[in-house]
Amino acid sequence: MEKEKLAIRRASRDDWKGIYDLYSSLSEEDLYLRFFHFYRLTIEDAIKLSSDDEHVTLLAEIDEKIIGEATLEKDGEISLVVKPEYRKLGIGTILVSKLIEEGRRMGLKKLKFFTLPENVPMIKLGKRLGFMIREDEDEIYGELSLNEAAVVPAK
Repeated sequence: MEKEKLAIRRASRDDWKGIYDLYSSLSEEDLYLRFFHFYRLTIEDAIKLSSDDEHVTLLAEIDEKIIGEATLEKDGEISLVVKPEYRKLGIGTILVSKLIEEGRRMGLKKLKFFTLPENVPMIKLGKRLGFMIREDEDEIYGELSLNEAAVVPAK
């Protein structure tokens, strides 16, 4: 992947189809890691992700094709998904770094995420970006104070 081909931008209502296609391309395991149970995104869900005022959704695109999505809820909870063939290229780190910037603009005090213990890439990403990680038996909780957030250069 060439960095100059990667574009990060806010989702708009017209992006629902690309978001739906992204989630439709994910495996059952990917969906389980994202939602904590097997769940297929509906068209209504994709429309909400692309246009709801309750959150900020950022998209990663290459050649105008959506290959990643990251959402920041008003309560500071974040979520992230990157298409499998584009993982381990720093795209998730870039998206979450942009969510950190967005959280600061929104005046949030902290960001947080919940994930499963087997979602090692998300746990590593959280640690790299300065999230405090708390491990429970069946869930990982990550929290980042926006006063302490390190700015990590993208790969």
